[in-house]
Amino acid sequence: MDRYAIFVDAGYFFAAGAQAAFKQQHVSRRQVALKSSPAAMIADLCSRARQVVDNLPLLRTYWYDATPGPRPSMEQSSLAMLPGVKLRIGALNSMGRQKGVDSLIVTDIIDLARNRAIADAVLMTGDEDLRVAVQVAQSFGVRVHLLGAGDIARNVSDFLQMEADSVTLLDDRWFASHLEMQGNGGGLPEVEVDEDEFIEAAETSIHEILEYVEPDQMVQLGQHFSFQNFVPPEYDRRLVAMVSANLSGRKLSTEEIRNLRALFVRTVKTRSSNELA
Repeated sequence: MDRYAIFVDAGYFFAAGAQAAFKQQHVSRRQVALKSSPAAMIADLCSRARQVVDNLPLLRTYWYDATPGPRPSMEQSSLAMLPGVKLRIGALNSMGRQKGVDSLIVTDIIDLARNRAIADAVLMTGDEDLRVAVQVAQSFGVRVHLLGAGDIARNVSDFLQMEADSVTLLDDRWFASHLEMQGNGGGLPEVEVDEDEFIEAAETSIHEILEYVEPDQMVQLGQHFSFQNFVPPEYDRRLVAMVSANLSGRKLSTEEIRNLRALFVRTVKTRSSNELA
C-alpha cells in the first residue's frame, strides 16, 4: 500500500525538541509544553514528513506517551481527539521515565509492515531498542526514515541511524515555533496551593486507589501498617502520581509527600478496622 505512517516518541519529541529550541540540555518534561495548538503542530509535522516520503498519502500519526496519573493530560487528550491521530499510552516508573512505550512502537510498526498497510514509516525517536522494528519492517519492504531533533550525534543511536533508510533533522526554528518553556527563566512556576486544595486532592486520590482494594487485602494492608511505617511501593508510586496529576501536574514538596503518606496510612487503618469489626 503506497502510503506512510508517522510514529512519534513523545519523550524524545519534547526532550530533543527543547534541546533544539532552547539550547538547554536535560530539560524536564514538565517544563516543556506545546506553544501552538496540537492540531497546528501535527499538521506542520505531517507536512515535513510528507516531504521525506515524496508526498505519499498519510495513513495516520501515532503518538506514544506516558502519563503519571490515571488519565491522559489535557494536551494528550487533545491530541487523541484529532482526526488521523492515534494516542498510545505507556506508563511512568518511579523515576519518572517512560515504561512500555518502546514495545508499543515496535508492535505497531511491525504489524503495519506485515499487513502491507504502509510503504514508508517516519519514525521520531532516538532509542536503539527500536532497531529491531526498523529491521523487521524493512524485511517486508517498508522504507524507514528517521526524523531527528537537536544534536542527533548524541540523542539518536548511531546504530539506529545506520539501519534507517534516511535521517532528516527538523530544524531548531521548527521546534521554537511549536514549543515553549513553562515558568520564568526556564524553570517551573511557583504554584500556591492552599491546604484545603491539597487535602481534597489527596483524599480523592486515596479514595480512587482504595476503591478497588478487596476487603481481605485491606485487612492485610492494615496489618502491614501495624508493624511497618512505609507505604508499599505499588501504592506509593500511584498515590504521589495521582495527587500530582490532580494538582495540574505540580511536583509535590517533601512535606506534602510526607503528609500524603500519613493520611493514606490513617485511612487504611480506619478501613481495616471497619473490616474486622
